[in-house]
Amino acid sequence: MTTPTHAVLDLDMYKYQAAHVGEKKSIVVTHKTEGWSEPYKTRTDFWGHYKKKAGGALADKNNKRDSPYLPDEFDIEDIQTPEPIANVLHTVKSMVDGDLFESDAKSYEGYIGTGDSFRVELSTLLKYKGNRDVENAPPKPLALDAVTEYLFKKYKAEEVTGIECDDKCVISAYKDPTKFVIIEDKDYWNSAINVYDVNQRHRGIVNCDKLGYLFLDDKKKVRGEGRIHMYYQILSEDTVDNYKANCFSDVPWASKGAYNALKDCKTDKECFQVMVDCFKVLYPDEYKTVKGWRGNDIAIDWYYVMQEMFWMAHMKRTETESLIILSDVLDKLGVQY
Repeated sequence: MTTPTHAVLDLDMYKYQAAHVGEKKSIVVTHKTEGWSEPYKTRTDFWGHYKKKAGGALADKNNKRDSPYLPDEFDIEDIQTPEPIANVLHTVKSMVDGDLFESDAKSYEGYIGTGDSFRVELSTLLKYKGNRDVENAPPKPLALDAVTEYLFKKYKAEEVTGIECDDKCVISAYKDPTKFVIIEDKDYWNSAINVYDVNQRHRGIVNCDKLGYLFLDDKKKVRGEGRIHMYYQILSEDTVDNYKANCFSDVPWASKGAYNALKDCKTDKECFQVMVDCFKVLYPDEYKTVKGWRGNDIAIDWYYVMQEMFWMAHMKRTETESLIILSDVLDKLGVQY
């Protein structure tokens, strides 16, 4: 049995971590008409829930007032205090070199992504990663460009465009017994590659070229490895990448429902049959007209939504891989739909 010793590095995860760690962040909140200002560590400290604007210091103020302040009465200024750039670059080098050492890598290759993923254009229901387009979101770290340039030079990284860095790493390591991808991202667990998760080092290098299994960790969070983990992503939700099975369903549905539906499946056919049956419950109507993220009307049914969730969750295996048509997979497996 070949022991994988060549590491594939998704350097995007390091550049953001190091750049964020390399500066102190705070905000100053100013009331537009009254003119007073107050400092806070984060927006959450002031707003509470970032969408509902409920809770936090604003709620405390309003509890003491007859006429509550409204969110649009305030301006927010971001305060960024960076460390010396030499310290930040030392931090990112320590991160990368430490993971290469801990994983016992003998050689490596690295990738850094730029621009939007093809999944943004492909998504129609919810914008892929659109939850990151939050109004008044904190600015990017001041050192991000310098860290990115350093990683390109130090680790001879290759620039990735059009597809995500995740996809490129999977393409490089796909079914290659000599390679493993150093990860902290959940998406890698669903592909036919070897992975080394820096947040789960005790698991060592894991081969995910299998149907695999799902389990609950000690915090009751759903985890898994192998193709069944992708099936779970299709049938549940991804709050990081912004897609979810019940995005336009009237049926209550959560990640534990997807876990319970899939956890005992023993074959790919069983998994796809479960997914089909669940999507039909979520979308029982022949057609339903909804407003897509671009503002256009879309006629959807269970198949439409399941196909889009499949495209969002599936990682590319080759540079030239075409989009996988769901009906082709269902027919090949003999799934009833």
